[in-house]
Amino acid sequence: MVKIELLNTFAPAKSMGIFKKFFPGLIMVTALSIAIIITIHTFMNKPIDVWNWLSLAFFFLLTLGISTFHNRMTTSNNKTFMSLLYGSMGLRFIFSIFFIVIYLIYNEITDKLVVVIFLILYLLFTSFELFHLVTKLRAEKQRDINVSTL
Repeated sequence: MVKIELLNTFAPAKSMGIFKKFFPGLIMVTALSIAIIITIHTFMNKPIDVWNWLSLAFFFLLTLGISTFHNRMTTSNNKTFMSLLYGSMGLRFIFSIFFIVIYLIYNEITDKLVVVIFLILYLLFTSFELFHLVTKLRAEKQRDINVSTL
């Protein structure tokens, strides 16, 4: 009984199409991020730091977690939706600051390239998340317009 409710919480039946579009997009953004990391390090002639891979995994998991939260909040009213959207963006920013602080604590010598790649990944994954959310809302708004005209 609890298992079924938990599954329904994260993947409602009406939004399965959204998940089918989201996961391939997330994989493509992750592949693009890997290509960016390899290209920058090849161009700079430096070995790839472990923190770059950790930041990539961090943003992948954070985007995955926040997207399930976004999926649930699109069913709420407009005021609640905007509050939750800004809250999720704030959480992403705060978690990113925590990641940078942990990086600075564990490394005596800070590599500027790691921080630059972290910021590039932050912008890339945040842009993907917002693009996905806007296209989802646009599709739902169009569907509501079509239903109301019938």
